[in-house]
Amino acid sequence: MRRAEHRARAATTLIFFLTGAVFAAWSTRLPTIKEDLHLSDGALALAILGLEAGAIAGLPAGGAVVARAGSRAALRGGFVAFPVGLVAVGFAGGLVTLGLALATMAAANSVVDVAMNAQGVELERRFRRPLLSRMHAGHSFGLAAGAAAGTLAAAAGVPVRAHFAGAAAIAIAIGALATRRLVADEAAAAERRLAWPRGPLLVLGVVAFCAFLLDGAAYNWIAVQLRSERDAAPALAAAAFMLFALTVAAGRLAGDALVAHFGRARVVRGSALVAAAGAALAVGAPGVAPALAGWALFGLGLAAIAPAVLGAAPAAAPTMPAPVAIAAVTTVGYLGSFTGPPAIGALAGPTGLDAALGLLIGAGALVTVAGARGLRGTSAASGPSPRRR
Repeated sequence: MRRAEHRARAATTLIFFLTGAVFAAWSTRLPTIKEDLHLSDGALALAILGLEAGAIAGLPAGGAVVARAGSRAALRGGFVAFPVGLVAVGFAGGLVTLGLALATMAAANSVVDVAMNAQGVELERRFRRPLLSRMHAGHSFGLAAGAAAGTLAAAAGVPVRAHFAGAAAIAIAIGALATRRLVADEAAAAERRLAWPRGPLLVLGVVAFCAFLLDGAAYNWIAVQLRSERDAAPALAAAAFMLFALTVAAGRLAGDALVAHFGRARVVRGSALVAAAGAALAVGAPGVAPALAGWALFGLGLAAIAPAVLGAAPAAAPTMPAPVAIAAVTTVGYLGSFTGPPAIGALAGPTGLDAALGLLIGAGALVTVAGARGLRGTSAASGPSPRRR
């Protein structure tokens, strides 16, 4: 394997890391932004709708951009727009401008998301083995690093604008260097650049919907469940989320080797069963210790599902450009991430939070069924052939 491909693999993992770190900057300073702009909970929820709308709108746009220009060019542009969007969020002066800034940032993040995964799929094709899971682990570690930096900035009283401007400048500078090392992939000529998933690709979309639902629910409800249902101390409830995040990162480090040995279908089905078992332990057993163990097991199970599914997307739609296939599956997946947590919140009112989180067990079971069908016949490294680029 040529040195250029190895450099591109390291650079792509670094870009995943930077993406996680930039997004974590926003997440950690959210309470300060809410206080500075004097937003109620309802107003903040409206602003976050802009984030969700921008993310969903940006995915098909990202597929079109990557299909036209290639993943390397898309990342060069996207990794300027995404950090600049973070700065715009810091300078928002009210609800409307905050919502618009969040939409812009999220749309740029979605373009970067599609381009990163398309670059990863191209590298999988060249290496002829799975690579995406370790790259996604970079994103998990980036979230942790960005969260640590944001926590320190908040504790030191650093203004949000200065924090975001500094984080953006660092991300743009490192991103510019990293994108120079990416491999060039061929842009699609006259092929369609927007598509809704059908057939096997739609089945993969269902798997992604459930996987992203599981992930979104964990991010929103783990700490709340430990605090409200198990009476854990606030610090311990926060540690439960950190434990989940670390187990996801650790599982993704092992994900590529598992896919290479067992294949995508077996890994996704087995991982979903592990995640469902972890959720059952977390919500079904009394006490803090079983909940912590359950959420750790849940994270390990969840880790490899999304990278394996996204890596299989190009092979599921052989007539479609790889970035468009990835964007189509990811768009359906994001719908799960955005609808799952509110659904759990709505169910928690009449049933209790533990019972509402039982939805995660059903989602895990659905992944095992849909994964068996959607990933049937896919190889460990199922990147696109050059003809489909």
